[in-house]
Amino acid sequence: MNNYASNTMNEYNASVRPGSTRPGTRWAPPIRNPEHTEPWDQISDEHRNEINDCFHLFDMNKDEQLDFSEFRYALQALGFSNLSRPDLIASFKSAARPRPGWTPLPSLPNQPPPQPTPGVVDLRLSREGFQSIAARYVASRDPREELLKTFALFDRGGKGVITVDDLRSVVKELGEDVPDNELHSMIEQFDVEGKGGVSREEFLGIFLDR
Repeated sequence: MNNYASNTMNEYNASVRPGSTRPGTRWAPPIRNPEHTEPWDQISDEHRNEINDCFHLFDMNKDEQLDFSEFRYALQALGFSNLSRPDLIASFKSAARPRPGWTPLPSLPNQPPPQPTPGVVDLRLSREGFQSIAARYVASRDPREELLKTFALFDRGGKGVITVDDLRSVVKELGEDVPDNELHSMIEQFDVEGKGGVSREEFLGIFLDR
């Protein structure tokens, strides 16, 4: 496909993702190695790099562990912002371990007995644990969902097509200087039906067929 078109869409997608450090991988085909049984081995190198980048970005005190809040924000940066809290807690608890030095609280008179096991706030997730959880989410993700969200960002006004005017607005926001003839060429290359813009189906085809 047109390299500038791909790069522009990747850059714009990254610009609307707080915390993103590796643009363009959200809609890469999630499964690259289906013969492997572990999600971490199935996903692409690009996705593995993005997961590692997010872990290091949100490991605020650089102790190679994430608490629950850091874990939640790291997944949001990877594009998983719609996960329910129960789902997040269950995933976190499945791989997290008690923080170093944790012990149960002492019993107090006339008080309920303390929890014998650590709560969510007392758990920490290692890099390997985060890799496993994030890879599982990435491997199960439908890339069309993310692409359609990005299409909606380009399609100003919800017309159902991305036009030259839409591209012109995007490249302006990115601070790029692209001649009008190149913008027209980008649209014409993928506007198979000659309707003056790239439809949702054509937009999906640009990325999913490569």
